[in-house]
Amino acid sequence: MPEPALFAEKLSAPEGPVVGPNGWMLNVCSFTLADRSWPTSGGDITATHISRPLETRVVFNTSTAEVVGIPAALAFGPDGCLYVTDEGRRSIVRVTPQGEQTDFISTFEGRRLNGPNDLSFDEEGNLYFTDPWTSTLENRIGAVYGYEWDTGRLTVITDGMAFPNGIVVRGDRLYMAETMTQKIWAFDVTGPGRASNQREFITLSHVNIEGWQGGDGMALDDEGNLYIAHLGAGSVRVYDPDGVELRNIPTGGVRTTNVCFGGPHLDTLYVTVDDLGVLVSIRIGARGYQLPFCPSRSPHHPWARMLPPPLAA
Repeated sequence: MPEPALFAEKLSAPEGPVVGPNGWMLNVCSFTLADRSWPTSGGDITATHISRPLETRVVFNTSTAEVVGIPAALAFGPDGCLYVTDEGRRSIVRVTPQGEQTDFISTFEGRRLNGPNDLSFDEEGNLYFTDPWTSTLENRIGAVYGYEWDTGRLTVITDGMAFPNGIVVRGDRLYMAETMTQKIWAFDVTGPGRASNQREFITLSHVNIEGWQGGDGMALDDEGNLYIAHLGAGSVRVYDPDGVELRNIPTGGVRTTNVCFGGPHLDTLYVTVDDLGVLVSIRIGARGYQLPFCPSRSPHHPWARMLPPPLAA
């Protein structure tokens, strides 16, 4: 297995890597680290080009005059906009190609969300997301929601969770990581923004460290295998659709927080490692599942105007 290559550094609590237009990789910076004089801070969304590792720039910040942003994940939607889960704003934030930010989903049945953490669009544009903020083993208020794109209907898929975190959907299968129980749950997608038949997919092994541990962000490859950022274990765990472990990929550091596939052939893992403040790349010889609205599908994706012109290789 190739060693992780440093792709971006001095990222303040990095999370949520995603492929952007024209060879750019985006990620979030969740919190400001007061003990480090880094050029990134909490709320920043940053971009690094695959031809220019370590040349990272801040694209925008999700903070407002009233609220400090705590972004956790990114996904491009069917309308060409970028969607950000923001635990500080307690909303799914929609960012247009002109840079306009709005709180796209912030309530359910008149109540504020806890604070969304991760999100995934299906092929039809329906959105699935986790809402864990302030949930714990003793305070199981975390929930998972599904949003039907055509009607705007928001549905609770499951609740009473101890920090539901990473989430991915493909076809009729939905996966969700519940960090504090170290469980990965599987669901059957039963309709637009709806899923049922919750069942345990796997339980991650315990690691002997202090602090949080368990599943965090996740991704799928073309064969349907699940890649799980194992927070606290410094690795990405890979399982086949039957829950058989295939690989354990070291990422450096300890707090591996999120993972996605990128690169020209979608055969490179991009992984955020929180305790090191880095985004690393790993060529693993497996092709990733191309997300439904991945900007790499279109050389003229509208959100490209938020980024510099393409760089020469």
